[in-house]
Amino acid sequence: MSDNKLHIAVIGSGGSAMAAALKATERGARVTLIERGTIGGTCVNIGCVPSKIMIRAAHIAHLRQESPFDDGLSAQAPVVNRPALLAQQQGRVEELRESKYQNILNDNAAITVLKGEARFVDERTLTVTLNAGGEQTVSFDRAAINMTGGDASLDLSAMPEVIFTDPQVATAVMALRARMTVNDIANELFPYLTMVEGLKLCAQTFTKDVAQLSCCAG
Repeated sequence: MSDNKLHIAVIGSGGSAMAAALKATERGARVTLIERGTIGGTCVNIGCVPSKIMIRAAHIAHLRQESPFDDGLSAQAPVVNRPALLAQQQGRVEELRESKYQNILNDNAAITVLKGEARFVDERTLTVTLNAGGEQTVSFDRAAINMTGGDASLDLSAMPEVIFTDPQVATAVMALRARMTVNDIANELFPYLTMVEGLKLCAQTFTKDVAQLSCCAG
């Protein structure tokens, strides 16, 4: 391409891959994101989101069956309609995939999405075997690489200014102790649906519309 923008190739489209792509475009780069399977990676499709839906459903089923207030409130064992529950779960997964991954990619002109299998030709070139047929060559300056086969993880050599932090509640205490500013917290990377990500999203509301971020990649 004729522009002089830094070109970053991101292999995968999970939480960390989205974080890498969005952060790169925020800083003026153009991105080619390559996904061989379903957009969204592990978390939204088969990990955090569907599992938490089922965990929440199980919790509600338990409360309907037994609670500390059974002396005054009648309890009743729930009837589980598994097909209906699975349909509800899948509907929510598809809704989040569309709103927090696909739509964000569609609306970001600096990100080009290729559906296919990527392989390295050399340290600056990828060949992508497209799912729809044919191949496409991608030349890049930096790469963020999926090393797990599921969700993508960020290669720190690609963006050394991005820091991974341990997703624990104690992060909030450490942030205060380190006298981190709102901007410091907003620029950290917390690629999981935890209280720590909530802390970051809260900080980000001062400077951006968090509705335009993927669910795991603020």
